[in-house]
Amino acid sequence: PSPLPSATPTPTATSTPTPSPTPIPGSLFFDGFDTGDLTAWSSAQTDSGDLSVLAEAALGGTFGMRAVLDDSRAIYVVDTTPSGETAYAARFYFDPNDIVMANGNAHVIFKAMDATSRTAFQVELRSFQGDYQLRANAPWDSGGAYNTPWFRIRDDWHLIEVLWQAASADGASDGQLILSIDDEAVASGVGIDNDTRRVDSVRLGAVGGIDTATRGTYFFDAFGSAAGGYIGPDP
Repeated sequence: PSPLPSATPTPTATSTPTPSPTPIPGSLFFDGFDTGDLTAWSSAQTDSGDLSVLAEAALGGTFGMRAVLDDSRAIYVVDTTPSGETAYAARFYFDPNDIVMANGNAHVIFKAMDATSRTAFQVELRSFQGDYQLRANAPWDSGGAYNTPWFRIRDDWHLIEVLWQAASADGASDGQLILSIDDEAVASGVGIDNDTRRVDSVRLGAVGGIDTATRGTYFFDAFGSAAGGYIGPDP
């Protein structure tokens, strides 16, 4: 399926996030890294400290998560709070900071998977003609995937949220994937054949596919998740 009509394809962050006006339905797991470590997460692949919690990585509060890409090893935190979710929303703040990537190189910065490590959906970062860009994608059961367009982001903090839903039954093809950047829905795919997909764990960081020309540092903060339903900005 093709994305539904959406707003401008060049979303940017220009202001401080505003508080979420309503309680979050189906809250699962939230972490702003203000414990000063990664112990809130189920596990972490840090590669001897390349993934760490530091004050310089914070958008709000005291700490954020810094990922240093000095080789092609994946570094990420893992949350196993979700359990067979058929509807799942993830929200996090991301700053590409000083990451250097060759034109066209892309890698995964967020991935949601089922208990057998099959991907439910993921978010990718790439470099294209001097710009940073993001997209989300969700595999079809029958092969292939729904991919959102690539959207340009600045070297600045951005609010990223993805709302995913599995199809209701075999042949129903009513799954969906919505990508929001800076609290604006920029792409929405419907009619996805993904009734066998579930979310049992997620990974956040430099999750996979890091190219040899990708080096530098970027930041994450204020991760949140819910069993479906819009999350919105962190207060």
